[in-house]
Amino acid sequence: MTRIKNIKPQLNANKKVSLRLKKSVIIITLAAIILSLWAVYADIIILRKTEDMTASENAISVLFVGNSHVFVGNLPQQLQKIAGIHDVEIIYKDISRHGNRGGTLSELSTKAIDEMQKYKFDYVVIQVGRSFDNLDGIKSLCEAAKENGTVPLLYNSAWAYIDGKPNEERLSVSTEISRQAADENDAVLVNVADAWIFAYQEIPEISLCTKFDPRGPHANKAGGFFTACVFAATIFDLHIKEIPNDNLYKGNDAIDLAQTAWKFVHAVDSVSAE
Repeated sequence: MTRIKNIKPQLNANKKVSLRLKKSVIIITLAAIILSLWAVYADIIILRKTEDMTASENAISVLFVGNSHVFVGNLPQQLQKIAGIHDVEIIYKDISRHGNRGGTLSELSTKAIDEMQKYKFDYVVIQVGRSFDNLDGIKSLCEAAKENGTVPLLYNSAWAYIDGKPNEERLSVSTEISRQAADENDAVLVNVADAWIFAYQEIPEISLCTKFDPRGPHANKAGGFFTACVFAATIFDLHIKEIPNDNLYKGNDAIDLAQTAWKFVHAVDSVSAE
């Protein structure tokens, strides 16, 4: 009986240690999740720079109109930095919004037209939606752009993913919409969706989208850089062969991404010419 009495306190002590350990693991896990969410929020919202309109008279001005596929991945700043490699100076204003916070094309059209009337932008980036219902909205924005001497750029974004890769079937719909809109409005198509599909075939070892994102998959830092390279190659015919130390994207695969973007854009040009 003495032995049994001695064992019971020890068992109780072990249970208490086990419970404390479980509580500690739960607390640490929750803290890690909160910190991850905060890091995403801080990187995208708090540190997001929506405007840089201070530059020389020769700078090229760009207005960005779209949703989170513009500001996640830092497209405006990435394009600004990449263009600077070839001494192309870009200034920009980014009025993109998250989809459920006033980020649809129809909701942004009035603000975009107002911005183009207040300032003569060289280019306006219009993110194309996933439905043919957006064609009228795209048309009105393109007409307003041309009236103000602004070149419309239609951004076909890589918005659909499965297991971290572009969903070709779903993206083919947005590509069809984007091409039709570009043809009908005599606009320049920046076909990022197809470029992503091409990249996953050419460099499958490089991931372009986020793995953990409370809003759903978006471009990670590599994906944002690649998207900006597609813009640079399409609009300015820039072939990025070296990456400066102050580049926003620091990955060792930056050159591979830039070369793949260039290869895609010029492969498309070759096919179009034929």
